[in-house]
Amino acid sequence: MRAIGQFTITNICDVVTGDTPPAEPYVGQLWVDTTTVPPQTMVWDGESWVPENNLETLRTTVSTNTQRIADFQNTADGLNSYVSMLTETVETLSDDQGVVEERVLEAQRQLSELEHTVQGLSLTMSEQFIGGMNYVQNSAGLNGLTDDWSHTGTVRVDTSTDTQNNTTADSCFVLGESSSLSQYIRSVLPGTYTVSVRAKKTSTMSAYIYVAYNGNKQKYLFSKTTAFGWTDFTATITDVTDPTLRLYCYNRDGELSVSDIMLTEGSLPRKWTPAPNEIYTSEVKIDRRGIEVSNNASSQRTVITNTEFAGYYNDEVIFTLNKDETVTKKTTVDGELTVGRTKFVPMPTASQGLNIVILD
Repeated sequence: MRAIGQFTITNICDVVTGDTPPAEPYVGQLWVDTTTVPPQTMVWDGESWVPENNLETLRTTVSTNTQRIADFQNTADGLNSYVSMLTETVETLSDDQGVVEERVLEAQRQLSELEHTVQGLSLTMSEQFIGGMNYVQNSAGLNGLTDDWSHTGTVRVDTSTDTQNNTTADSCFVLGESSSLSQYIRSVLPGTYTVSVRAKKTSTMSAYIYVAYNGNKQKYLFSKTTAFGWTDFTATITDVTDPTLRLYCYNRDGELSVSDIMLTEGSLPRKWTPAPNEIYTSEVKIDRRGIEVSNNASSQRTVITNTEFAGYYNDEVIFTLNKDETVTKKTTVDGELTVGRTKFVPMPTASQGLNIVILD
């Protein structure tokens, strides 16, 4: 008996071409979709038909890269041109190197000068800071040893060349052996205050200056047993609550010179200025007591205060106003003189005497 069978051989690598995809595709099967122009080769990925090798993306990428290459070529051409220009510029700079070096050196010199100028300006500004209101009356003895100050021992005022060359006020107090000088400063407001002095000490015994405040507190500007030349001392008091301060200076031996005394509000030391309403020049003195005008050449001075209106020659009173009368030591009348109802009229020449006329 003969057996007969039939086999169907299918080439699974065949590419199906047509308007519709195969009915039962397998993974990796190819189908040429003829509905597109040009036909598009598709591949079954197990879920759907997708373009084989993503050719569209590849085309887009190739197109993009082609454009970028063109742009890069343009950029390269521009860089070549720029490099050429730089080369010409470098060659020009090389030719002018000597001039450039000279200009650099000149710029360095000018910068050095500018730096020195700025330092000078900074120094000038630090030296010319604004003064504040000085609470200390007659703070350098420019009006003598007035009753603004209390003192013990020997205290005098000095205006020698050494003092004028080393102080702003051109005057100072000089405390002798076992001497003190003090002043009460009243009606200050609570706050921060800075006191400063310029002083010189000749002996190796103790000397000191301090400010008493808030009753029993003390702030020392210095307390030294060594001699020193003209030196600035400052102290800042940050917690003043009592309206009365007291400045106190003491010297044990030799001489202690004190000048440019300054007490102002704030935490910064100020350049010395007189107290408000004080004006001191070589021949005019004005303070809270009154006015004194002097003439050093003739040794004359006129004093006007709330207790005195007088003229002096040296230290002798020549005239003074005493209530309703004027007291004079000598009087010269150039012309007529009327006293009450009597007039004294000088004759044309001194030898002819004087006419006395009784007025009606």
